[in-house]
Amino acid sequence: MRSDKLQDAIGEVRNEYIEDADLEVCVKKRTWIPWAAVAVCVCLAVVGTVVFLYKRPASSGIAQWSSSTKAQDYFRNSGNGKQGGSSAEADMVMAPYAVAAMLSDERGRLEAEGVIPLMPEHPEQSFMAAYNGDGSLYKVELWWMRRGSGIEEYSDLRMTAAPGELHEISDTVYIPVDEFGNEIPAYVTVTERDGIKIYAEGREDENKTLTWKTDKAWYRISGSFKDSYEDMASLLDWFWEHPLDIALFEGPGEDVLVYSNRAEQPDAFEEIIPGFESLGYAAEYEKVNLGHAYLAPDMTTPVWFEGVYTRGDTRIKWTINTGADADAWAATLGRVSELAEEKVKTAVEQKGYFNIFFDRRASDKLMPCMVTLTVEQGTAEDAWEIIDSLK
Repeated sequence: MRSDKLQDAIGEVRNEYIEDADLEVCVKKRTWIPWAAVAVCVCLAVVGTVVFLYKRPASSGIAQWSSSTKAQDYFRNSGNGKQGGSSAEADMVMAPYAVAAMLSDERGRLEAEGVIPLMPEHPEQSFMAAYNGDGSLYKVELWWMRRGSGIEEYSDLRMTAAPGELHEISDTVYIPVDEFGNEIPAYVTVTERDGIKIYAEGREDENKTLTWKTDKAWYRISGSFKDSYEDMASLLDWFWEHPLDIALFEGPGEDVLVYSNRAEQPDAFEEIIPGFESLGYAAEYEKVNLGHAYLAPDMTTPVWFEGVYTRGDTRIKWTINTGADADAWAATLGRVSELAEEKVKTAVEQKGYFNIFFDRRASDKLMPCMVTLTVEQGTAEDAWEIIDSLK
């Protein structure tokens, strides 16, 4: 899939869960990774995918959980699908968040405090918290691994928690197809437990997931092709009794995010910031987040921008973010070239803001950005004038 088709895939994200790419992180505790410089610190395993976990196909009804529910019951529909697969290469793309904090050395403390379960049979781990460019939490990922002398000892179990449904982009888009090239629908099992719906997908010998949402967070347990249904259900049961509190991971801290301004960083996002001055606006402020990496303090790159511009009584905010949840991405109006005046005016009149998608390159990699134009004071005509200036 080429970069010009990425937005088509993104458009299908709403109300779909996404299986993100596997990451093998070759950094130590609390290393902060600016993702435009990710090649130095992170190895992307090109086996992951933007896999649309399900498109809400018809299932055989919602089962009610009880104490007698067995592990395989969560996946009762998984045997209905066919095997098959096809993949399409995409330009190398960046993770949809700005910075990541590696927390693997926190395992002992998190276990002692009862935040995570004891998993002595999984001695290896990769724990991380990822943040958007404005410093808000994108996701927490706890990854337990086991690597033995043979494939039978292999295991990958992950717990992912986030404030909202994730929007993930990877190198390879994988869509299962049959021998005639027709897309194979995902077979999902839905189980209601304590008033919460749990969505399960995957066979015993495939990668598999259990996903649910509460009023606190969005959760997903992922298992490899060698992890059994019992492994998945056991981890589910533990976190059901000990819900992971994502508030424990909120806020990366000012000491690890490098904030600057556009006067000192004139090249930051220059290609996607309108010429406000030429339109008669004055900059009230222009804030840039450069990200940071402890291993290479000089290796910073813009990951977020916020500028406020005034012209008389008109006040416009222009925000650029490399990270956002699935709902925000699904709400984009499209690329600038796709926007029509009526579309922009309707969005401003209804909500006062709108999101725009930009293809951007950083370090020879595609780094999709979402821009939010907010009319804090002004009219829909003011917003369209700014968009039209970018065409």
